[in-house]
Amino acid sequence: MNIRPAIGTLLAVLLLCCGCSGASREGGPEEGKVEIRFWHAMGGPLGEVLGEMIDEFNRAHPESFIRAESMGSYEALKQKLLASIIAGNQPDMAQAYEAWISTLLGGEALVDLGELDPEFREEDLDDFYPVFIDDSLYLDKLYSLPFNKSVPVIYYNRDMFRRAGLDPDLPPRTWDEFVEVSRKLTRDLDGDGKPDQWGHKFTDHATYFECLLVQNGGSIIDPESGRMAFNSERGVEALSFLVDLVRTYEAADFYLGGYQHQVDFAAQNVGMIVASCVSRSFMTKQLNFDWGMAPLLEKERPGSLVYGTNIVIFSRSSRRKQEAAWRFIKWFTSPEQTARWSIRTNYVPVRRSALDLPVMKSAIAEKPSTAVPIRALEYGFFEPRMAQWLRVREYLGDAVKEALLLKLTPKQALDRAVAKGELWL
Repeated sequence: MNIRPAIGTLLAVLLLCCGCSGASREGGPEEGKVEIRFWHAMGGPLGEVLGEMIDEFNRAHPESFIRAESMGSYEALKQKLLASIIAGNQPDMAQAYEAWISTLLGGEALVDLGELDPEFREEDLDDFYPVFIDDSLYLDKLYSLPFNKSVPVIYYNRDMFRRAGLDPDLPPRTWDEFVEVSRKLTRDLDGDGKPDQWGHKFTDHATYFECLLVQNGGSIIDPESGRMAFNSERGVEALSFLVDLVRTYEAADFYLGGYQHQVDFAAQNVGMIVASCVSRSFMTKQLNFDWGMAPLLEKERPGSLVYGTNIVIFSRSSRRKQEAAWRFIKWFTSPEQTARWSIRTNYVPVRRSALDLPVMKSAIAEKPSTAVPIRALEYGFFEPRMAQWLRVREYLGDAVKEALLLKLTPKQALDRAVAKGELWL
């Protein structure tokens, strides 16, 4: 698969649409320090934790100063990053999704971290979860490392399980069990013939389908041909599973985008939802009942999509700045700091050895559900990294919506998404 697409036209268009300004952290470097501009999209409580950690790093490394600049959203970050390459005003390092990295590599904009520090690659990479390193290697070169990573999990209402005669310590593990439990949790409480309590609610996004596809033994992209394969028989079965939950079993409801399923879970109007493990950072204060977390389902195999961005260093920065940025990345992804980041934000730690630290052991002992998303990393997968994937993903999301709304059959919807996506390959 070609990861060096032509990007001149794309970047030129983006340059016309956006600038490169962003909110900077307070303060600045003392004279003689090397300043590193770090563009990110972390906000709210997650951004606060990141800010605290950067402040600590700056105090501990007086030779450099990390200036964090929030772009406000991932979409704004993407546009400004691509435009900054044309403008020659790129940051020194930044968060980046895989598809963005493929685009940036097309313009030779990124530093090979393995070349920057060969000893690190030999000594430390085995400690990272393999899915993260596989996701960071492009043509066998290390162009990124994991930054903020999470996986989807099942949140479920343990009190609701008890009321339905279900064991709250045995959440569903298979597709069939999930259907059975969803049906038992769906209830018409006021007798008007319509459910007031749903067993399951979800949002019509592509990632849920992708997880079901992989669980069913399917593939998003055929590894041999490099062509899209999500409209295979396995894919049709995966999408049909979602449609049947809503239409055949009448045990689930869905929303067209947004986070309403999380709001309804907090209001105890739904027994089970699928959301990122980081969602508990925002939901916990509203969850005034006994709740739990469980891994995603399995059929032919388990499968959990890994969310989140990687961190990259830009090639136009001076060698001194590149080395200073690399010191920060190594520090941030060290066992001690990735454990701290995980405990404070609910992102997963990126290194296995973090689990051996007393602080991580204590966190898991206090909240055993903390280990649920971490265990999922052993069978995690990431989305295709081709630059065109973001557009194809939109078509896949449209297919999920069209099937759920009964505008097309699952087969028709997926075939249509593949046909539209092939125009971009």
